[in-house]
Amino acid sequence: MRVLEYRVTKYNPAFRDARGAFTRDEWTCFRDIGESFAGVTLNREEYERVERAYVNVALAFLSESGVSSLTVEGLENSRNTQLTISNGSVLPLEQIGDLTARVLREEFWCRLVGVEAFLHFGWDYYMYVGVLTPCPVAQALSASLGLFVEDFESPYRP
Repeated sequence: MRVLEYRVTKYNPAFRDARGAFTRDEWTCFRDIGESFAGVTLNREEYERVERAYVNVALAFLSESGVSSLTVEGLENSRNTQLTISNGSVLPLEQIGDLTARVLREEFWCRLVGVEAFLHFGWDYYMYVGVLTPCPVAQALSASLGLFVEDFESPYRP
C-alpha cells in the first residue's frame, strides 16, 4: 500500500519561489522568541499557539488514520537532554504530542515511524507526515489552525 506523504508547515505556499524556498521573513525556531520578523516581535504566546497547532495536527493525522503508536528512530541528542526514550522506544499516541513539542523546540531530534505511518521533523519548523489513508478531517483542522498541508515526500526517510 502506498504511503500518502505531506509537508505540514506554517508557511503559506503562495510565498515560495520557483525552487520552493519560502521568501518571507519568518521565525523558524523556539530560540527566535523575542526576535522581530517583518516588523512583528515573536512572543512566547504566539510561539506556543503555533507549536500547539503542529502537535494537534500531527495527532489528528495519526488518530484519523488509526495509528495507536510509533517507534523512535534516528535519535540525536547533541544537547544531552535528559530523556526517557531511546531508539526503538514504542510510544503510544498519548506520548507523541509531548515528544512532537520537544522536537519542535530542538531539545533533541528523532523520527517516529511505524508500518502504517510516520512523523519526521525538519529544520526551520517543517513537519512531514506519512499515513496510509486520506485524512480530510486532519487537513481541515490544519487549515483552521493556520497551517498548510502540501503533498510532499519526506526528505528524512531512512
